[in-house]
Amino acid sequence: MLPTPVRRYSDAVTGTAADELGRSPWEIPLAYQEAAADEPGSDRWLPELRRTAAWCAERWGVVPDGPARHGWTSMAWPVIDRGGARFVLKVSPPVRYLDAEAAALQAWSGDRQPGSSRPTMIIPAAAEPERQAILLPRLDPERSLEDHPDAEEAVGIIAEILAAITRTPPLPGAVTLLDELDQIETRISADGPVPADQLDRARSRLTELRAHLTDADQGLLHNDLHFSNVLHARPDADPAWFGIDPLPITGIGEWEPIPLLRNRWADAAATGDPDRALRRRVDQVCAVTGYDPELVRSCAQLVAVFNLYGLLPHRRDHLHAPPYLMIADW
Repeated sequence: MLPTPVRRYSDAVTGTAADELGRSPWEIPLAYQEAAADEPGSDRWLPELRRTAAWCAERWGVVPDGPARHGWTSMAWPVIDRGGARFVLKVSPPVRYLDAEAAALQAWSGDRQPGSSRPTMIIPAAAEPERQAILLPRLDPERSLEDHPDAEEAVGIIAEILAAITRTPPLPGAVTLLDELDQIETRISADGPVPADQLDRARSRLTELRAHLTDADQGLLHNDLHFSNVLHARPDADPAWFGIDPLPITGIGEWEPIPLLRNRWADAAATGDPDRALRRRVDQVCAVTGYDPELVRSCAQLVAVFNLYGLLPHRRDHLHAPPYLMIADW
């Protein structure tokens, strides 16, 4: 699927009084407001994000510690507690695929051993699932695998994280891969902007994947573990890599590598044989996780065709169009 993209105050001001003073520390950047304006119900939930942040900050005993950041979906404010510990307060809109984020992170938290440098998922310090709010240990926002100098090593780090979480039991009520396939089927049931042979292949693989899910062991998936969603610990902390920002679903592990195939396309293109480079990524992940590489490629081809329906013909300049155009021919 297409992806869905923290000012310093010496004395924090929160709540209504801060708004009246015109200097609320829970700022929401204009870029995020503009992007959210087109989302369903944003006139209701967008104003609540700041109020939720203020409420949670008071509950958890933290105050703002830097300018707000945001991704494709959520807001994040750096905060600090009375003891000087630094966190990020993340608040998300009421989107179904984020309902299970806190529960998923907590389910994966048992994997990490104290002092371990092995890549794994971030562990929440506190959560208010009903408010879509999480308090997370602060990482280094300027050091992600997107900029890691060795692309192959970056793939290996992601593979280690996937291997650590791949056998986690499903969460009750979470979005499922079958739900995802329903959306895909609705879109690709009509003729689209991809060659007929690629579309036929995708439809056939959709049918095969549905049948496979009938008997397959399924677990809790991250569902968006690309290079930008793996951050390094802060320079003053023990060195380690952490996965962040899951879009949790229940499904098979072979669905997981798709995001890392669409990102860092420039590295694949620079090899002179991007098709071979992306297939190499699949093989590298499967060697660590035990996933079936043929099934990974089938899932990737299906998702590529699905996303090309939204990108072609007018969005060929989208950063994900080149990898999807190539993967659609797998």
